[in-house]
Amino acid sequence: MQFVEAAARVIATEGLPAATTRRIATEADAPLAALHYCFRNKEELLQEVYYFLSRDYAKSLPPIADLSAGLPSVIRQHARRIWERMLQRPHEQVTTFELLLRRFREGPEQESAAREQNRSMYEGWVSSTKELFRSAAEAAGQPAPHNLDLIARLFVSGIDGISMQHIADPREEQSRQLIELLADSLGALVSAETEAEAAGTRNG
Repeated sequence: MQFVEAAARVIATEGLPAATTRRIATEADAPLAALHYCFRNKEELLQEVYYFLSRDYAKSLPPIADLSAGLPSVIRQHARRIWERMLQRPHEQVTTFELLLRRFREGPEQESAAREQNRSMYEGWVSSTKELFRSAAEAAGQPAPHNLDLIARLFVSGIDGISMQHIADPREEQSRQLIELLADSLGALVSAETEAEAAGTRNG
């Protein structure tokens, strides 16, 4: 994890081309030989950075205070904890954007692999978000929305957009309001769809 976090910091502050194994080892304050003992090459290390920022990201967040409070409440709790993490560690979001743009900067022979890594990164975010929302609905004794996958993707897209806007032009209060509006909007959508599905079941 020491080298993975160091790689994320270097990519965020100096760009992907500058993230050589030597530079990352220096950032980690560790011998280059130690890095190569853990990772065979830069590509293997970058793959772990992808995993750290997608597959393992949700595990590093504080726990949801009340999973049984209903899906709208959990959407709000989740949005707030992600945003707090973004404010505390903005370099992770910058690194994410750098990695997602990688496929446009690689040669044709690397583009396919870079595209697959991007897809994998987004699937990691969507999958963990969807499972959290599904668990929240079940904990509250409610049916999960039929379009839960789209709701999770819209949530992730909203977080990405607000993060990019904030990094480009940091306005903390405005950004917090946008996070709250995103959560409120998705919560209202979920509530309306749940009520519509319940009404359809009663009438059916």
